[in-house]
Amino acid sequence: MKLGLRDKGMLLISQLLIKLGRLRYDQFSADELNVLLSENLPQSFPLAIPAGQAHVVVNSGKLTFNAPDNRLCIQLLASITINVAETTIYRAHLIITLSASPDYNKHESTLYFIDKQVDNIIMVNDDYALLKDTQFLLSRFVPGNLDSLLGRSLKNILSLVTVGTSDQAVEYLKLYLSGSKQAVLDFHKPQIEKAILDKMATLPLHHIMREDQWREVLFARYGKAVRVEPSSLRFYF
Repeated sequence: MKLGLRDKGMLLISQLLIKLGRLRYDQFSADELNVLLSENLPQSFPLAIPAGQAHVVVNSGKLTFNAPDNRLCIQLLASITINVAETTIYRAHLIITLSASPDYNKHESTLYFIDKQVDNIIMVNDDYALLKDTQFLLSRFVPGNLDSLLGRSLKNILSLVTVGTSDQAVEYLKLYLSGSKQAVLDFHKPQIEKAILDKMATLPLHHIMREDQWREVLFARYGKAVRVEPSSLRFYF
């Protein structure tokens, strides 16, 4: 798609201002960038666990700027749900903070985001949080009368849940009997971090300057670098 007459006029004026040294940069606000972010959300991915099924869903995100470190930060609102024997035994809302640095390749007219990392994963303490108590877990997953379990070791009891086939599954289910929502999340943090970074690797997290957007045409012709500023992502000519 070609530029319209008005956009062509804006492009010509901007080029003149650059040549006169009156225009040094263009910039994009958080609101403008959040629109682009929303196009890639929601996302979901499974977690491999020893017993049951686990899923994380990333619902929404918000961009912030870390100018001193030249980092774009993204706060994601997500949820994790874990089911065992067709019963939800754990769920929580999460805030996942990611960051990356902008890197502009002027020869390719492409903005890349490099050095991506997960900075933090915290649990939101709200009414959505759920961890089934010990009595429920035992009554739901262990066959027979609970009185028959007297005198058995915890490992022996839990082995009934997994039909005695997996010590790893037994150890995993002990997390839930601890009664700590945070302990369950801490166990899964490395998995969540890896899953998010793997998912990011499959997404088009780069931006080629488009020929039908006059601001991007301008930057493709004259752009030199991109840097994070206190309230914007700034494109320097």
